[in-house]
Amino acid sequence: MSHPKVDKRAEVPDGTTSFYFRTRDALMHAIAVRLNELDLADLSLLTELADTDRTEFAGTLGFATLIMYSATEPWLTRTKARYELALQAGRDDELAATLSASVEGFYGLARAVVTEWHDTEENPMVPEVIDEQAKALFSFVNGVMMTFVIGQPLVDTADQLDRLIRGVLAGWPVEGTG
Repeated sequence: MSHPKVDKRAEVPDGTTSFYFRTRDALMHAIAVRLNELDLADLSLLTELADTDRTEFAGTLGFATLIMYSATEPWLTRTKARYELALQAGRDDELAATLSASVEGFYGLARAVVTEWHDTEENPMVPEVIDEQAKALFSFVNGVMMTFVIGQPLVDTADQLDRLIRGVLAGWPVEGTG
């Protein structure tokens, strides 16, 4: 990534990005901030839609629908950028901290899906089990999203992904943390 390439892709005059973001690191951080804003807005919208009891945006199907958006534009470009930034964040603590809000929001959504799936008054789940399952679901979904990024998707529809997510959750032990 370079300033001239970003200028060209954004269809702005040459030198625009370097004027606002003097270094490549500053540009990367600005992109991460913008991705966080967009991701958190999407997560908020999904929460609102689920709260209005629209079943296509609630539970595991709503979660699967959100994930499938990341396979289509403009979300696919954002997904690719997020993974590129994640690789860079391994070498840049400040960038990692910037990306953490998006990761935490997405993990929180995975945790909510797990809680809704399993936690009932008759069978309350232990917080440690919910955390374990949320980590497993989060990891599984990241793998699915990576297949979108490399252009070799393993799933084609939200319904198909929903079945896989429910299988992951159903197959996970619900008692104890072992």
